[in-house]
Amino acid sequence: MKASPEMQASTARLSLMDRSTPAPLDRKPGLSMASIERVRSTSATLRRIENMQKLIAELTQHEMLADEIAWFLKFSPSGARKYIRDLREAGVIELSRYVEGTATYLGKAVYQLTPDPERIAAFLAAIAQPKREGAPPRKERPGLREQAMAGSGRHFHILADDTHYAIRVNRGPVMRDPLVAALFGTPASQQKAE
Repeated sequence: MKASPEMQASTARLSLMDRSTPAPLDRKPGLSMASIERVRSTSATLRRIENMQKLIAELTQHEMLADEIAWFLKFSPSGARKYIRDLREAGVIELSRYVEGTATYLGKAVYQLTPDPERIAAFLAAIAQPKREGAPPRKERPGLREQAMAGSGRHFHILADDTHYAIRVNRGPVMRDPLVAALFGTPASQQKAE
């Protein structure tokens, strides 16, 4: 089916309109804390905050490649990219330049701290977690002996990867099942004793 000339002209106008570049987003230079505000105080969170503080301290000394950041944090490149993304979104670090590029490849990204020290100080103050003081101490879990004395109504939940540990619920001597003894006779170890 052949399109009419009017339809071709309107399609051409639409395609020209679609190809136009979108208007740039009006970003305010404010500090973005979206990924940090939802943080719970856990040991993983505290390690992440320490890693960010160490990385910012290292970036005050010199610029770093993304690979160097991964090596410094002892992470995989994808783990380091998450730190880089969070710091770039907060406006703490910025892309300095690319190195080792070719005609078709930009090269490796080199990152540096933003020249605005107030932004860095505000970010570090925002991620600082107050120390938890006066947290109630954890109750000690009873040992196996205390659990055995607690009664026979308790249950054990053994994970599949813990099955290589020999766990005996009953502390009595190990005995052969009477049905097995009826089918297969007495064990060889007991035959020698008789």
